[in-house]
Amino acid sequence: MKLCSLFPKYYDISRIAANLEKPVLELFVKIYQGVFGQHWYENNVTDYQQPEIIYGQDLGEANPVSILGDNHTILTGCGGGKDSIVAMKMLEEANIPFASMQYSHSVYGKADLQHNLIAEVVAEVNPIKSHKISIFDDFLDFPFFQLYFPDNSGITIPETPVSVFESLFLMLDKGYNYLCFAHEKSANMRNLFWEKIGKEVNHQWGKGWEAEQLLDQFIRDNLLSNFKYFSILQPIYDIRIFQNLSKYPEVIPKIHSCNIQKPWCKKCPKCAYVWLGLMTFCQRDIVDRIFQSNLFDDEDLLPIFKAMIGLSTHNPFECIGEIDESRLMMKKSLEQGLSGKALNMFSEQVLSDTEIDWEQIDKKYNSVYEKEHAIPDWLFEKTNEKL
Repeated sequence: MKLCSLFPKYYDISRIAANLEKPVLELFVKIYQGVFGQHWYENNVTDYQQPEIIYGQDLGEANPVSILGDNHTILTGCGGGKDSIVAMKMLEEANIPFASMQYSHSVYGKADLQHNLIAEVVAEVNPIKSHKISIFDDFLDFPFFQLYFPDNSGITIPETPVSVFESLFLMLDKGYNYLCFAHEKSANMRNLFWEKIGKEVNHQWGKGWEAEQLLDQFIRDNLLSNFKYFSILQPIYDIRIFQNLSKYPEVIPKIHSCNIQKPWCKKCPKCAYVWLGLMTFCQRDIVDRIFQSNLFDDEDLLPIFKAMIGLSTHNPFECIGEIDESRLMMKKSLEQGLSGKALNMFSEQVLSDTEIDWEQIDKKYNSVYEKEHAIPDWLFEKTNEKL
């Protein structure tokens, strides 16, 4: 799918058509259109929906099979961030057996570095078994992209949907029936509505509820009939995740979320947002030792904070919470005595608005939502009080 970053007119699948069924092509288009909205926007492409998929022979037929055995151990993804550790702590405290699955991708640097960082997080819980998946992609190592497509904003990869399919090998090998990720409700919100094409653009679409339902249903209908994919954090927003994280101060120095330079570059939207959440809800001295600076006073981050609180064209294209979440955390930071240029900007341009209903905002982000999630009933009963 990354080849679609180049906006091809045709996509010829003739060589593999006999091994594909029509629902595969339908899923391909849905994922492409969900994930690549940001890529269209960044390249100002308004007249491209998908490549025309062509093939010179009949498609195959779906023949779903069963994962052998009845292993109720939950395979749980771990990328090393706050969401992963909160999810694994929930399972552990509810006495639910789980196995960890850590994931590295060459776009983020060397695999060993990534896995070593993630392993420090996994060491804070006791999975029945630990697995590693490493993706090595040399596509960007070749110069043709810079030579022939210099104006393209870059390659987009539907990383979360891809990682779901990559996990199937482990599930078949070990007999796991359940695949659990740690995607929060905040991932469902668009970054903007692009009026030129009349569609929402959501950087996190592949993590969201719509994508989760599509992938779960497709795999069960076409590949593995007793498969179940869900996010255990789908019923809550980021603010509750940060609050839950604060119960485990020992893990805070070990988590990492930056996609630029791990563990933290301190210059990107992800670093700014996670730092804001940590400072709002966690022990300040621990966060200070990790970041060693007041990011609210970083001139380079002011445009990012400005966008995060709704004073720019759109929420930054990163895996961060909604605008009102960032606003609420800034308000709480001010109430706790924190200071800095970004907070001054928030106070002058947002907090001064007397029409904002802070009580309703707080209620929205501090609630546990019992609908719009795919957590099995037996598991939700055991874990919902921990959300």
